[in-house]
Amino acid sequence: MYNKKIRDAIKSGRLISFEDVLKKYSKKDRAEIEERARYYIARAKIRKLRIISRLTQAELAKKMNVKREFISRIESGRQNITLETLFKIAEAVGKEFKFSFK
Repeated sequence: MYNKKIRDAIKSGRLISFEDVLKKYSKKDRAEIEERARYYIARAKIRKLRIISRLTQAELAKKMNVKREFISRIESGRQNITLETLFKIAEAVGKEFKFSFK
């Protein structure tokens, strides 16, 4: 449903598509924007997973045996994380972490 609303807004001219926005940048700048976007998407998904699981940063940190500040840094993009951390997050929220290349 949400994607349909976005597509309709783009068609009607109320929104500009991501691709059209990127066309305005140099090839180098586009690559940097796309790289940053994938990290933003990953950390937003981690935060969303925590919120859906009804956990505060402190509660998630306690389940993972880390400091709350570590969770804050992950969600703000200031902390690089390992696969091990992703597995720990999944375990703490009762989910299975799956990794795939598309």
